[in-house]
Amino acid sequence: MSQMDAYESTRLSLLDVAMDRLRIGNKKGMVHRIFLCSKLSPGLDKKDKKALGSSVDKFLKNCQSQLSQEPPSGLLLMYNQHALFCLESSQEIIMLFMQEIVFNHSTTLLESKVLSFTENVPSRLFQHGWADVSLPTRPLEQKHETSDTISQVITNMIKQTVSLSEYVNHNVPKVNYRARCETMISSQTQLIVSEEIVEYIANDRTLFSSSDYVQKYTKPLDIVLDQELIWPLEVRLFPYM
Repeated sequence: MSQMDAYESTRLSLLDVAMDRLRIGNKKGMVHRIFLCSKLSPGLDKKDKKALGSSVDKFLKNCQSQLSQEPPSGLLLMYNQHALFCLESSQEIIMLFMQEIVFNHSTTLLESKVLSFTENVPSRLFQHGWADVSLPTRPLEQKHETSDTISQVITNMIKQTVSLSEYVNHNVPKVNYRARCETMISSQTQLIVSEEIVEYIANDRTLFSSSDYVQKYTKPLDIVLDQELIWPLEVRLFPYM
């Protein structure tokens, strides 16, 4: 083989370059899932909840357009006095969403708690995108009481949300998805986690708050060892030295 033949055999064609760029552009990242609950500010009416839902939807769309990562999907359920979130997206968008709740919605979404965070989920619960649903207003009934641990209560809540997502994926069409979600989900009361359970979870003091989550994630990891506080420094650090 001549020197020219060797050069021609290793040179990339324009098609090769275009296909490489296409593969990079279509490469999917990891999808993570987070569940949150919050107390709504007293006095929010249906119009205020609509504005909150539109604000969250606009923020997530802006994140997607700027970062070009895994598109956000999930559901926001707004009860009379509480809100329940399920967000599925990349770690960067989830983190921006958490910061948005802490810094820009602290007067509307009170005492937000992180219920669950799952990394690299194999499939999305809500496959058609993001939607927010303002549920019909009803007074809270008797407070939820149970002998189960808070972890078991949250697990049962997630299982019920999975059942709701299966109904949504099979019955809510993609066309005008966000508007149709509110109409169809509101009628499936047996699939919706009751507000009494959300209230029980929101009042638990052992759960991680959204502000703690943001602080832990953004704070540099700087551990001071006990040996660094001793002077003079130890010379024989290992038995064999």
